[in-house]
Amino acid sequence: MKAGAFRLVESRAVEVFRSTDYRWQELLDKADVMSEGAIRNEADGSSYYGTTSLLLPLESRGGMVPDDVSEKLSRLVTHDPHARLRAIRIACREARVRSVHPIGRIRAELVVRIDALGIRIDVDVEARVVATGGRAASGRAR
Repeated sequence: MKAGAFRLVESRAVEVFRSTDYRWQELLDKADVMSEGAIRNEADGSSYYGTTSLLLPLESRGGMVPDDVSEKLSRLVTHDPHARLRAIRIACREARVRSVHPIGRIRAELVVRIDALGIRIDVDVEARVVATGGRAASGRAR
């Protein structure tokens, strides 16, 4: 099998964004937040599983996200460390509030999509329940 010839020149276009933590704070502080979660008893102990959805409404829907850049912003949320960190912190806070028992280190996964109302950020969280008083923890988040 022969190796192909090398190209003399290759190029690619790269899209570069710049954002500020303060603006992400403004957007996420005004996000519509909805959370749910519960503790599940498993063979190796109890864990909390939950989801927090954050909606960043478009300006045309009364929000702060300019309609003309909503697609670019939705792509940016998944890559911008400021946006990701703020969204995950909100989800962690929501998980701690909803768990009926203390929880340990939280693992989070983030999915971003365009919604008819704006940009939707869904953060799935999972954490081990910290045993209290030597008893197994059980219960549903409220």
